[in-house]
Amino acid sequence: MVLTLISQVKRRIDNSISAFVHKVIVIAVAVVCVLFAAAFGLVAAYYALVDSIGFRPIEAAGIVAGCLLGLALVVLAILPLAARARPRETAAIAAPGEALALVDKGLSRATQHVGALPLVAIAFVSGFLATRR
Repeated sequence: MVLTLISQVKRRIDNSISAFVHKVIVIAVAVVCVLFAAAFGLVAAYYALVDSIGFRPIEAAGIVAGCLLGLALVVLAILPLAARARPRETAAIAAPGEALALVDKGLSRATQHVGALPLVAIAFVSGFLATRR
């Protein structure tokens, strides 16, 4: 009887691990597809600025880099507001919430240490390198 109980527990654990691995794989594939779509969109926007509107390549790269920098700053400004808007749930769910709060605090510290000037420099260099063929 104990052996059948152990085998059932083992089977349930294996099934749950297998389901979790499948979910992780699907999410990873979705994230990769989103990243490829974003990269394709950025390249398409660059060529649209150069070919259709008539910007020089360095100007188009600067516009794309500036838009990315603006989007990043908007997302970084919204993250603390979204974290404060969530009310605390029961004690069983408090541990994941605390983990997310620690991650959010670490991200805000990292952005404070980097500062605005290095971000602008990175955007300029990436725009410059994007124009090199």
